[in-house]
Amino acid sequence: MWVTSKCLLRLTALACFTLSLTSQAKNNEEAEFAAFVKQRQSEFSQYEQQQQQQFAAFVSAWRDAHSAYLKQVTEKWQDPNLPSAKVWVQYSDDLNNRTSVNFERGEVTVELLNSTDDTQAIAYAQQQLKELSQVSVGETLAKDPVYIAANYALNKKQLTAHTSGQPQATTVQPSKKASPVTNQLAQQNVLATEVVEQTLAAQPPTVIKQQDRVTISYTLPANTLSSQAKRYLPEVRQQAARYDLEPALLLAIIHTESSFNPLARSPIPAFGLMQIVPTSAGKDVSQFLQGKPMLLSPEYLFQPDNNVEAGSTYMHLLTNRYFKNVRNAQSRLYMSIAAYNTGPGNVAKTLSGSNSLNQASIAANSMSADKIFQHMVNNLPAQETRNYLQKVVKRTTYYQAQLKGI
Repeated sequence: MWVTSKCLLRLTALACFTLSLTSQAKNNEEAEFAAFVKQRQSEFSQYEQQQQQQFAAFVSAWRDAHSAYLKQVTEKWQDPNLPSAKVWVQYSDDLNNRTSVNFERGEVTVELLNSTDDTQAIAYAQQQLKELSQVSVGETLAKDPVYIAANYALNKKQLTAHTSGQPQATTVQPSKKASPVTNQLAQQNVLATEVVEQTLAAQPPTVIKQQDRVTISYTLPANTLSSQAKRYLPEVRQQAARYDLEPALLLAIIHTESSFNPLARSPIPAFGLMQIVPTSAGKDVSQFLQGKPMLLSPEYLFQPDNNVEAGSTYMHLLTNRYFKNVRNAQSRLYMSIAAYNTGPGNVAKTLSGSNSLNQASIAANSMSADKIFQHMVNNLPAQETRNYLQKVVKRTTYYQAQLKGI
């Protein structure tokens, strides 16, 4: 009996010791896991802070470069113009000549300050027009003064941060496997060759003499928009199939955003055919495609295939993530089109009075698609977005008809 009790005591002690070791190991594991989580949170916080600083530095550098170049141009031109979403503009090195392509109106304008020889002026204008179909988008961007100055400022800042030992967030440019479509678009020119050939073969340009300049204007063929759209159709179809979107919808967005100007830009800044803003839509797109938010650079977004992929991805995220709880597909589409221009928060606020996507979905599910469309047309905060929504919807119908049989 005594032996049995002694054994029981030993077994109890052993069990207690084992439990103690198990508990200690568990506590150690929990402590290690807590330390791991804390470290990961710290790393993520540091990465996020670096990303925010990098995004802010990019915007600041681009806007400073834009302002500085505009100041230079203003010293020579009473009506200074720089590239925009639907107008491509380039000055000669001495700033005495300016070439503009208005993609929305279908016009090419060449202006020469203090020119006295009309024959030479017309020859120069013809040369500029031909170059539009001979120089690629990448080559054109490489000579852009704003792009060059912004890159210089960013590189200088990164070098200073490196030499002072400050942490740096590296700009990563996502890459995708090259395909025949990608290779073709990488060499894309500002205007299609057939458009330029038809323009030069048509009636002579309009020549206007003013006190300070000679202006030579060409009217592009009536089918220019269709010709431009066809250049991007293979990539549009590829991305539409990938995300179950209508090619006509993507073409309508490109038409409304840039009128198919491959070098489109806006002061926000936003870049390319589908006007991607690196600091907003670009974050969502890179997070989805690469697993983390990255700064999509201008040279990346000015490649048409990259831009169409980014814009299509953003439309996919709007329809399948931001507004996924909206049951009616047409309602989701209307809301996503508006959000592409103004952001999901403004759409949510228009429908529900708050920035809550959940509240917006509840409100949307209580209305028909037609009522949602009309409500947004009447109540979205910006007139630009109201017009945008109507234009994209109308143009989607137009491209649906255009794509039949192609």
